[in-house]
Amino acid sequence: MAKIVSKKGKKAQITGYEVMVATNSKFTKNAKSVTIKGYKATSKKVTKLKSRTKYFVKVRTYKTVKGVKIYSDWSKVKTIRTK
Repeated sequence: MAKIVSKKGKKAQITGYEVMVATNSKFTKNAKSVTIKGYKATSKKVTKLKSRTKYFVKVRTYKTVKGVKIYSDWSKVKTIRTK
């Protein structure tokens, strides 16, 4: 995930995260997006997923400036399997 860094080298505040979950690596089948407000969140529970299914997950940060969301690049895709 890309870091947002201010000119002084300190971590700049972000407004939140966007998490994308899907059943294929191109994120075209059963895609679901979840927005997490705030920069202190370390986890998010995504509900209504099928059991014993392989999912692909990617994350990006955003910052709201004058009412416009500015997004970072997507993270590398991670694979998970539900129980």
